[in-house]
Amino acid sequence: MTFLRRWLRVPIPPKLRASLQIDFLAAVLYGAFGGLTLPFIPVMGRRLGATPLQVSLLVAAPAIVLLLSLWIVNAVRPVHPVRLVIWPSLVGRAMFLLMPLAHTPVPYLVLVVLFHAVSSINTLGYAQVMRAVYPDNVRGRIMALVKIGMATSWVLASLLGGQLTQVVPFQWVFAVAGVLGMASGVVFSRIRTPERWEVPEPIDPAVAWRLVREDGAYRRFLLAFFIYGFGGWLISPAIPILLVDELHASNFQVGLLGAVMSAMWTISFYSWGAMIDRRSATNTLKVVFSIGTLTPVIYLLAPSAWVVQLAGVTDGLTSAGIDLGWLAAALHYAPAGQVLHYVTLFNTSVGIRGATAPFITGVLIPLIGVRWIFAIGALIQFTGMLLMRRVPAPPETDADPRGPASTA
Repeated sequence: MTFLRRWLRVPIPPKLRASLQIDFLAAVLYGAFGGLTLPFIPVMGRRLGATPLQVSLLVAAPAIVLLLSLWIVNAVRPVHPVRLVIWPSLVGRAMFLLMPLAHTPVPYLVLVVLFHAVSSINTLGYAQVMRAVYPDNVRGRIMALVKIGMATSWVLASLLGGQLTQVVPFQWVFAVAGVLGMASGVVFSRIRTPERWEVPEPIDPAVAWRLVREDGAYRRFLLAFFIYGFGGWLISPAIPILLVDELHASNFQVGLLGAVMSAMWTISFYSWGAMIDRRSATNTLKVVFSIGTLTPVIYLLAPSAWVVQLAGVTDGLTSAGIDLGWLAAALHYAPAGQVLHYVTLFNTSVGIRGATAPFITGVLIPLIGVRWIFAIGALIQFTGMLLMRRVPAPPETDADPRGPASTA
């Protein structure tokens, strides 16, 4: 970690180093958990005999909870942020301890959905902890350092998981990963936080929707993002079905795909950040979306699971740009005091497309075949990219850049 800190020129005040070390170790453990499980979840479901609709549910599970973002934020407001990280992490990841009992699609599906439903809550607490622990002038770089540690661990775990699941039943690999994930939550519980916490103001859904109606630029941004993201969610259930049914990918190739994507995410993270600083988040996302439109085309034309690794490159580049870009853009568009409303609106839009597009795929695959899904997805993403090119970048302001992080 010291080498990374010096290489990235991240200034760490002495009083923050203990918190950073805890945060970094927790992230590395989470990366090991995620790399051993998340890239394999849809594929293993298909190997167990999951139908296209069931695979769609496996893919859509993380987004379905976001449909309730406006209400979940209000429900958990009074909870101490550290506890909001720890308990959902422990309970959600404990679902993987039960994986050795899942040998058919239905129990497997139930465990995965429960994991996502519970674990999604911890991102709200994590965002508040990051705001409280790290000062504004170093927070972004410190969080980037932590993300690089997580991504590196994820890459190695994905490669290892691909090998292990070829010699050991994947259910046991998932169970061991669950222990690592729970250990991450326990480690994070030791992070040093302020003694007093201010309870955030409640989110008013009526105010949130009024804001998006009145802010034409942000409304256009959300529309372009929604259409582009809809295409991404549409192809997501088709990927494991293509890998298993048509390309006959080995578990090693599946793990390699996850590792390639994570590696490209790590490598490109700082480049996208620098571009955002120079050109604005909205203009950066125009480049990101252009690269992302290549991903469904690669899947559409791929003759083998080895060629599919190219999609890991484009997907990794795109994921890093989106991870940085959506929140930076929302913070730029949001007026002072309205950041949480803008972020919650974005999360809700993610939930809508993530809870609908995968199920459309589940219905279409038996009718038109898996390859045509990628053709449709490419067309939709290309449309979203063109719309994003017409979205005006917000004017530079001196508004407080603080705001909660979330999965996009």
